[in-house]
Amino acid sequence: MAEENLDAVGANGQGAQQQAQMSIQHVFLKDCSFEAPGALGGDASQGQPDINLNLGQRFNAMDADRYEVVLTVTVTAKQGEKTAFIAEVHQSGVFLLQGFNEQQLAYVANVHCPNVLYPYARAQIAALVTAGGFFMPALQPISFEGIYSQRMAQNQSGEATPADGSGTA
Repeated sequence: MAEENLDAVGANGQGAQQQAQMSIQHVFLKDCSFEAPGALGGDASQGQPDINLNLGQRFNAMDADRYEVVLTVTVTAKQGEKTAFIAEVHQSGVFLLQGFNEQQLAYVANVHCPNVLYPYARAQIAALVTAGGFFMPALQPISFEGIYSQRMAQNQSGEATPADGSGTA
């Protein structure tokens, strides 16, 4: 069965060579920080803090087919006007991306690579917040495809967004 699928893809011997490929070479924590400016002055009677999530990403070419994608996740918790904590993680990955045209490469870098990195970043945020003495509700999954589609729609309507895919969501 697997041989049949391989034969169908590469029947003329060129299909396998032209097929696009994404592989993860390395995933690592590039940077992280935790600040708790309002930890001692927190008032539990005010209920759960307001949690704000910001995302950003950078896409850097390392060589012909290797790229570093850095996903930045920043979580800010406020209790009223006071900031309870700020946790930030820069989760990075080195990806081998071969056989993609420019449009496909942008899609992979802005959708598939962050989908790989986000669970790692989410775990690091949870660990930082817990180590800081706070309860952190689980960060929900994110539709990076939806974010990318929204950016593309903004670009088509003439709104300015960074060309490298960086920004907040």
